[in-house]
Amino acid sequence: MKIYFRILQFMKPFGWFVVLLIVSNSLYSLFSAASIALFKPILEVLFGESGTVSAPVPAAADTGMLTSLKDAFYGSIRNMVGEQSNSDTLLAISLLVIAVFTAKLVFKYISDIVNNWVQEGIIKSIRDTLFAKLTSLDMKWFNNSRSGSTISLVLNDVGAMNQTLTPTLIALTREPIQIVVFLVLLIAMSPWLTLLAFSTSIISLVLIRVATKYLRKYAGRMQDAMADMTTVLDETLGGIRIIKSFVGEGIARQRFEEKSNAYYIATHKHKKVMAMVPGINEFLAIFALVIVLYYGGQEVFDGNMSGEDLMTFIVALFSIMAPIAKTVQIPTNVQRGLVAAKRVLTVIDEQPEIVHGPEQTVHCNRHIRLPNCTFSYGGEDVLKDISVDIAKGRKVALVGHSGSGKSTTIDLIARFYDPVAGSVCLDDTDIREFNIHAYRKLFGAVAQDPVLFNDTIANNIRFGSPDATIEQVREAAITANASEFIDQLELGYDTEIGDRGVLLSGGQKQRLAIARALVGNPEILIFDEATSALDSKSERLVQSAINDALSDRTAIIIAHRLSTIQECDEILVFDNGRIVERGTHSELLELGGTYKHLHDVQFQEEN
Repeated sequence: MKIYFRILQFMKPFGWFVVLLIVSNSLYSLFSAASIALFKPILEVLFGESGTVSAPVPAAADTGMLTSLKDAFYGSIRNMVGEQSNSDTLLAISLLVIAVFTAKLVFKYISDIVNNWVQEGIIKSIRDTLFAKLTSLDMKWFNNSRSGSTISLVLNDVGAMNQTLTPTLIALTREPIQIVVFLVLLIAMSPWLTLLAFSTSIISLVLIRVATKYLRKYAGRMQDAMADMTTVLDETLGGIRIIKSFVGEGIARQRFEEKSNAYYIATHKHKKVMAMVPGINEFLAIFALVIVLYYGGQEVFDGNMSGEDLMTFIVALFSIMAPIAKTVQIPTNVQRGLVAAKRVLTVIDEQPEIVHGPEQTVHCNRHIRLPNCTFSYGGEDVLKDISVDIAKGRKVALVGHSGSGKSTTIDLIARFYDPVAGSVCLDDTDIREFNIHAYRKLFGAVAQDPVLFNDTIANNIRFGSPDATIEQVREAAITANASEFIDQLELGYDTEIGDRGVLLSGGQKQRLAIARALVGNPEILIFDEATSALDSKSERLVQSAINDALSDRTAIIIAHRLSTIQECDEILVFDNGRIVERGTHSELLELGGTYKHLHDVQFQEEN
């Protein structure tokens, strides 16, 4: 019920549509009951002794309200038909049937349209809320999550909710109304037969309670297996070049088939239980119908009930079975949706550890400092009491072996993480005091493997600066040495670059990434091994673009090739999470320590 109440919150924007849905479903149910009630006058005309609609018996003083309503309804039918010949009476009733069924179908159509509007609107709201939450979570959450599972959450789990939970919520505005209306009709005709007909409902409730336990278990297995399948698919598509290089197609197929088989088994077990419940419920319904037919027939034989009333009662009983079946199956149908909803709501309720500060105005006037910072991954220190001071306008390089703490330092500066000890300060103000978005606007970042989007070149450059004009985009591209190859393309800046920029070379992608970093005119540039994966020609072009971009800006550079950072104002040498040396290129060479060793090894490799 907690999950249902949470989902109901997403219905708030559709309040008036829900009201319209209830009204249209109520009218649909009333006209449905009226269409069933018309069986009695039809049977009286066709098979009654007089061949006309019988006049209602005057109600006794102690007659119940439902009986009075029934008599009033049939009295109005008789008044509408009037005293006519058999053929004219039948024609009048036929026209009335057409009118009632037309009204019934019109209101059903209206309710179906509104139903779909509300249902799809709820799912859109849930999916948008989930996506917004995902984009707001910090990097630690993503480090502990599989990308395939996250994709499955947005697509498959929300899809499962769309197939089960939201239709159920909408069904609760139609089926109960129909049940109430038909139940009123049945009780008005015969309270005793109505009680007899519903005597088997206790067995159905026990069955559903037992089935629900197993359905929830198998539904959980289905969603887990689907997440595993999506993960394997995501990894395979992302690594297809490596898979083919190592002739690993068979391994990839085996991994996928294992996850697919787990989903198949869980689905089969889920469907077995699902298929059993409706069959047993239908048998119990037919059993109740036979009991009504037998005892109702006895009432007809004894003269306590007319044959027309019994047949109308049976038709009404048939009509109430469908909404009852849908209602009683709700607990079995929703189990998969409940499991999916729990997973979705768990993420929506997730609270990021990196939270906004109150300060909206952010500028670097003097420096960025990391005084005595320590940071841990999973309890293991990867940065150990480091101190960094980057003055405005200076170029500072970070070097060291892989895993020595360079990228983690950049992550702390960009506030992807907060240190476990110490702080990161901008002009002596802890960056936790700043609004995260305003703070990160200070930076333009270029990674070793630039992430580009399946969009135009212009939109990729202005990503993060959506208000940038085409002139600003061109200016950034010129500074990044990207305009030359862009102008040679047939569509220029309107060229689609494919998934992850697959239609561009490595050097072209890197220069686009530099242009993207520049278009917002950031105060600080971060280059994270931006040339290490390039060939020598591309490296020269990209390095030239970097040099142009660094003019009059603060820069933090993680470098693999030491030749690219010789002109930096300061070089910090990392080793095992500590800064072991610092100074200029020449000073560090004279020191003869770790930096000189890295330099000599690289020099030998290049020669």
